[in-house]
Amino acid sequence: MTPVLKSLASRLHAFLLPVWSVREEGDGSFCIYRQQFGRAALFERWATLRTAGQRLAQLRGELNEGAEVAPERVANAIARDVPEESATTPHARVYRGNRAREVLENESFDWAFHTLKSEIVESWQNAPMQDPQGRETLWLSLKLLEKVRSNLVSRLETGKLAQLELKHLAAVEKNAKAWME
Repeated sequence: MTPVLKSLASRLHAFLLPVWSVREEGDGSFCIYRQQFGRAALFERWATLRTAGQRLAQLRGELNEGAEVAPERVANAIARDVPEESATTPHARVYRGNRAREVLENESFDWAFHTLKSEIVESWQNAPMQDPQGRETLWLSLKLLEKVRSNLVSRLETGKLAQLELKHLAAVEKNAKAWME
């Protein structure tokens, strides 16, 4: 292969295949950015530098041999008591969606939900008209119960979308690698 073709192939390779980097955001989180096709975009957000570094090494296909982090930064991250993984990652959304599906498909949960809902509705219908505060409390209880179910359904749908996102990203990466060969 001629030097010109090698140079062109390496530039094309750099343009098509993703380049990963970690940046610290102003809110103390660590974001992994994916640069591909000449533009950078937020890929995942992590609460700690350690987890962002581990994920970055995984994305690059490397062993986790990141630079040593200053002990005071680790202490500050622990002091903030932030969760390890943000829900913004596709893998976290898939995991939470699967857990929501397990709850929604659980017959004990379904039985308890419908039993509680019918008890609240019955109590609301039988409540005396002279007790508006009690009726309002029952109505709020019913709305809260419905909110719990809608939150679980929302997590389930978000997980399904994240699965599609992961499949799409894998297909794009596979096609880019196949095209480069």
